[in-house]
Amino acid sequence: MTILTQAEYKNTERRVSVVVIGANFISAVITFFYLASVQPIPQGSAPVIDVPLLSGLISLVAIISLLVLGNAIGGRFSRYFPKWVPLIIDGTPASEAPAQARREVLQYAATTALISLAMWFVAGFFFGFMLTGAWQALASVFGVGGVITSAIVYFAADVIWRPVIWLFFPDGRTNQAGAWPNSVKWRLVLGFVLVGFYPAALLSLTAVSRAEALLQAENPQVVLQNLYIALGVISLIAAGAGVALAVLVSHSIVDPLTRLKDAMGLVAHNDLTASLPADTNDEIGYVTQGFNEMVAGLRRAEVMRNLLNLYVSPEVAREALEHGTKLGGQLVDCSVLFSDIRGFTSLSEQMPPEQLIDLLNRYMSRMVEVIIANGGLVNKFGGDSLLVVFGSPLNPSVDHAAQAIRAALQMQKMLKEFNLEQSARSQPVLQIGIGIASGPVVAGNVGGEGRIEYTVIGDTVNLAARLQDLTKELRHDILVNQSAIQAAVKSFSMAVQPLEPVSVRGKAELVNVYAVHAELNHSQ
Repeated sequence: MTILTQAEYKNTERRVSVVVIGANFISAVITFFYLASVQPIPQGSAPVIDVPLLSGLISLVAIISLLVLGNAIGGRFSRYFPKWVPLIIDGTPASEAPAQARREVLQYAATTALISLAMWFVAGFFFGFMLTGAWQALASVFGVGGVITSAIVYFAADVIWRPVIWLFFPDGRTNQAGAWPNSVKWRLVLGFVLVGFYPAALLSLTAVSRAEALLQAENPQVVLQNLYIALGVISLIAAGAGVALAVLVSHSIVDPLTRLKDAMGLVAHNDLTASLPADTNDEIGYVTQGFNEMVAGLRRAEVMRNLLNLYVSPEVAREALEHGTKLGGQLVDCSVLFSDIRGFTSLSEQMPPEQLIDLLNRYMSRMVEVIIANGGLVNKFGGDSLLVVFGSPLNPSVDHAAQAIRAALQMQKMLKEFNLEQSARSQPVLQIGIGIASGPVVAGNVGGEGRIEYTVIGDTVNLAARLQDLTKELRHDILVNQSAIQAAVKSFSMAVQPLEPVSVRGKAELVNVYAVHAELNHSQ
């Protein structure tokens, strides 16, 4: 939605004035021509079209006078909003504009059309009924020329004026302004009546009046020729007015629906910056307001989702959003990776808190990047430690052991790059130990009604932590249990060193342990 400049606003005003003056003037000339020369049933011997000069001049002066009067009356109904347009353009919030100014802007097209209709009634009364004494003349001037012309004025002004409405209603809450209701249903009914019923009724009345005249005419051929002329003129006028009304009515309804369709397409492609201007207080305006509120809700939900992803893994957040937070778990086979920074306690005592947190954040960012790239789910940050799961219900994989070992090797490689940066900063370098175990775990939500956490528990998790503890003692950076090695070698070539079985706290039997040093390519 673009904000109007002062020049664009003036141009909008001029366009509305041209439509109002032009439509009324052209319609007045056509109506005068029809009433003066076409509608009267000829009494002579030939259907000669003769426009009285004096009557034409008087009517021209009357048309100009009524246009001036209508413009003066229109100013009385637009006392507030013209003062606020430059203020809002210069940056004053539209919400500070008085309610009356906002209503005037929203009712501008309808007010302009009603003033036009009133001027046509005045013209019909004085120049139709008063001069001829016939109610038919009043009905012809007001009921045909006035109604159709004012409808054209309304629909044209409604389309042209909408950017000014956007200026006063940036929030799109047009339905809360207290303006006259502007129903789509009644606009369609009005358009249908004017395009379909009015021309047919006028043609029928003309045909009936000429048929009655034929029975009494001395020269029926003259009346018949006049009927042909009248029907032709009415058909041309009706066709022109009908096309104009049909185009304007369709624009007033289709344009906002097209904008709504385009905005929905943007949202469907995850563009939540989409926002629609509401420029009517009808059903479409209500739907537009609802769309904007829906997108605002989606933006808030996206912010919440992004915040949630910062505190828990995206997979956990997605599971919670899609399936709720029921407590419980399931037994699955997966691989667990546990890593820890060696000597972190002494390191934390030597560094200022801000520098220590910065070091951890930069280190964790690099490690998490590697883990995610290999399909891992970061289950828990333990200060300087990481608990990662491969092959859980949230990130299922049949090759989870190979993923875990590959991630561990890439973490060590990434650590070397990180330590080069640390050396360049004259800051401490880090060493990490990684333990990997494959086997059964219980995965699910653990906690209480007030707070829950998605985690994995079981002997496999404990074993991964114990293996990490042993990395310093056994002088190897990556230690893996036998189940993980046996599963990984099916799809992953690596340099593996079998170690002596070790005693692990919590295990009655010795555990077969392997040190993994590097990934091997096919040429090796």
